[in-house]
Amino acid sequence: MKIIYAIIIILAVYSIGTFIRLRYTLSVANLPNIVQHDKTFANQQSASDGNRTLRYIAAGDSTAAGEGANSVEKTYTYRVAEFLSQANTVEYRNVGVRGAQTQDVLDEQLEKIIAFNPDVVTLSIGANDVTHLKSSKKVVANFKTIIETLQSKTSAQIYITDVPILDQVTLLPYPYKKYLGHQIKKINPQILLLENERVHIVDIYNFGWNTYPDVNITFAKDGFHPSDEGYNNWTNAFLSRIQD
Repeated sequence: MKIIYAIIIILAVYSIGTFIRLRYTLSVANLPNIVQHDKTFANQQSASDGNRTLRYIAAGDSTAAGEGANSVEKTYTYRVAEFLSQANTVEYRNVGVRGAQTQDVLDEQLEKIIAFNPDVVTLSIGANDVTHLKSSKKVVANFKTIIETLQSKTSAQIYITDVPILDQVTLLPYPYKKYLGHQIKKINPQILLLENERVHIVDIYNFGWNTYPDVNITFAKDGFHPSDEGYNNWTNAFLSRIQD
């Protein structure tokens, strides 16, 4: 019994210490405040040709909002809008929310996406579900509902990520992030199976990270969110599917 009590005390101290360290790291990281505004990306050629405007909306969590980037222009959603404007005038909106989970997309973001009447939707979500220890069954079920709703209520092309890699982030303690990595490996194969003609799964978990000799440069000062270099990889991952 004494051994059990000792283990409980050690785990409690470790958890408290980890929480304090995380709060301190996030407070001193002092990341830029990224604000995503509605924006029209004009393309004079498409306007003169009489082409209609392409409506693009980005949704999801802090990666969609651009947390960790040094400017809004470095975020993957902004750069996707820039890419789309090479051939179209683009009406861009971003409804991503820091800390959002899949249930938040269902409860709060889907209505906004549908009301926008989009032609293109990008969605990056799932990391906060995993860090908050939501069951893999619940996460996958929410992904399915999100996709089914977008397919039935919009005519958009949908680009949605699987859950990003978390077992390399420096902010999280080793045992915790290894557990998260185990959960992600259960979830992602099921998400990849959700692809169809209008739903394009962006495999952000596997895309491009092995090309970096030091993966730490892909993380912002908080050791959790993507840096500008990290968002460059996110951008390339999305464009690899949009250009398919």
